[in-house]
Amino acid sequence: METALRFSGYLGVVLVVFGVLGAIVAPPVTDQPLLIAHLVLGVLCLIAWGVTSGLEGFSKAGAALSGRTARFGLNAFLYSAVALGLVIVVNVFSFMNDKRWDLTEAGVYSLSEKSVKMTQNLKQKLRLLAVDAPQVQERGKTEDLLKLYRYHNDAMVSYEIVDPRARPLEMDKLEMKAGNLLYLEYGEGAQKAVSRINAIDEQSVTNAIIKLTRGAAKKIYYIQGHGEPQLENQAQGGLKEFESALSDEHLQIEGLLLAQTGKIPEDAAAVIFAAPRKPLPQAEKDIIIKYGDAGGRLVLMGDAEIRDISDVGEIAEHFGITIGKDVIIDEQLRLFAGPEMAVQFVPQQFSQHPVTARLTRAEPPVFSFASSVSAGKTDTKSTYTELMKSGPNSWAEKNLDLIYNSAEPSASKEANDIPGPVVIAVALERKLDLPKDSPPVGSDEVKFEKSIRVAAFGDSTWIQNGNLAAMGNRDLALNVINWTVGEADAVAIGPKSLRASAIPIRQETFNIILALSFMGPELILVLGLFVWWNRRRVALA
Repeated sequence: METALRFSGYLGVVLVVFGVLGAIVAPPVTDQPLLIAHLVLGVLCLIAWGVTSGLEGFSKAGAALSGRTARFGLNAFLYSAVALGLVIVVNVFSFMNDKRWDLTEAGVYSLSEKSVKMTQNLKQKLRLLAVDAPQVQERGKTEDLLKLYRYHNDAMVSYEIVDPRARPLEMDKLEMKAGNLLYLEYGEGAQKAVSRINAIDEQSVTNAIIKLTRGAAKKIYYIQGHGEPQLENQAQGGLKEFESALSDEHLQIEGLLLAQTGKIPEDAAAVIFAAPRKPLPQAEKDIIIKYGDAGGRLVLMGDAEIRDISDVGEIAEHFGITIGKDVIIDEQLRLFAGPEMAVQFVPQQFSQHPVTARLTRAEPPVFSFASSVSAGKTDTKSTYTELMKSGPNSWAEKNLDLIYNSAEPSASKEANDIPGPVVIAVALERKLDLPKDSPPVGSDEVKFEKSIRVAAFGDSTWIQNGNLAAMGNRDLALNVINWTVGEADAVAIGPKSLRASAIPIRQETFNIILALSFMGPELILVLGLFVWWNRRRVALA
């Protein structure tokens, strides 16, 4: 019994040390009975050792401190200090050279490529001031998100989280209203632009920054008056979702009646002409063509279901792009279609182009009743790009009567059909000759050559309500428009709704894991100390 009491001092030190380490690793101590037991038993063991050893024990401890044991202890302390110093140096170096790796499968702790690209391209200071609103969102979640923006451009981005109750005057000065959660300030002085948003998530923050950095929203005109899908229509077949998506990108789209205006407005960044169900007068077609020839930007979308209207095709033909009078069939990759017809499909090949560079085969766009599109010949001024193609077992069916006029629609590959892979969309970029009296390219007056940009699709249903949200359709739509109007920096896949790769565990399970992680090293240490102490006791006896 006396021997056990004399060893209790070593045991008490081990229990207290492990109890303190556990409190650091898994606070608070009050939630961990195991840690409380360690600390209590450790203190009791030390008290028992002190009572048993009395003055003799303390005198031996003092003698040990002045002898060989003290020298060994000093060496151990010095080695520990050196190791601690190395750890501090490594931490300081890592702090000065901050680098993050997101090892989660879905990248839940990272910004999307679009947000990163936008943040790195900031030209002026960006200040983010978040309202601490526990009832809406945890402070830690808000700070983690804002830290990511600062991480990708710490020279330009700063953030702060403010308690509105502690600084009400500042909230009034920033004109923060009820519900505003984030204040954004871009630039300084007279060039300063500000915004206030009611949500703090990546999609909302990135869109707000885009609006601030772009200045005035570019205006896109949508040709209407000929039975085209309507921008304001929220039902299936309308374009309200498409209009809202452009608004999120700080792009303004507005309907245009050429019969009233007689021209394309001068502030047009691009013009969209899609699926008219009534013929255009020749004068209106000439207006669109003239606009394009002068360096305009056009997005043309056909519709294979509208067989007797070829105005979109005629305008595309003027720019060297042919929209076929056919329907693409892809039996291997049909989606949601019956076994007889495969008119709904996904493309399997993407070309290297800003519109398609970030589209993936995992989430491709979906097309339905699409016509084939063929490109003109690339030369020194004109560059044609076949953006995407259907699968190798597809074809473009030219006998439309088999599809539309039969009581039982069917199709089979014939000799006169276009074999797959079939081109679904084409992009054209053509440089224009500058007038002779124009200053040279690169001078202060002229920053870049003027050029025509045309994107032509054999399908228009993919941007309509109910279809835009399918797979990669929204990303493709925004990429096409951004490239057309010259906002290539905004062409990227938007933020996704991701789930963290974590499995919650119960408190009881956590306690078991903590106990097992402690018991192994602790028992080994106690056993080693006991063997050493016992051998030393026998040798001294």
